[in-house]
Amino acid sequence: MPLSHAQVVDAARAILVADGLEGLSMRRVASALEVQPGALYHHVPDKQTLLAAVADAILAGVEEPLGRWRPAVEAWAASLRAVLLAHRDSAELVATARGFRLSRHDTTRHPATLLAAAGLPPEAARGAASALLYFVLGHCAEEQARQDWERFHPAAQGPDADGSFALGVGLLLDGVAARADDLE
Repeated sequence: MPLSHAQVVDAARAILVADGLEGLSMRRVASALEVQPGALYHHVPDKQTLLAAVADAILAGVEEPLGRWRPAVEAWAASLRAVLLAHRDSAELVATARGFRLSRHDTTRHPATLLAAAGLPPEAARGAASALLYFVLGHCAEEQARQDWERFHPAAQGPDADGSFALGVGLLLDGVAARADDLE
């Protein structure tokens, strides 16, 4: 049976969850699929493209809620966080894929639309959506690092991640609301 792009991405995603970003290599993916590493290059030209495809597959699980701008953006941020936390090292992976500019998933399109509905001009809405994305990625990267640490140091107790996440999102959205009010 011929190998498909989806099989390559699924195998890479499984390795990411099991062994983290550090354990994800083209050789490991090929081994998991029981093919030679060269066979992968018929589906992805290089590891960076594979990482971007895995990031896109992860981000496809983020819900795009509708409704009033603030609750919808809060729900989007919570969904993004939940999706990232379900996949080991995914915050770092998504940030890396964005840096490669190979990702096909426009992570900030939906929140930018919602933030424009709050009264921000399009450019400011895109900037605010990016700031919110960077906050979520950074917060999740820290949570994932703490989870790795706690696997080996079970007595370690981190801060209230849910509370700090809600506070951070709230502060960013308070800033959006204040900016939108200033523009009226």
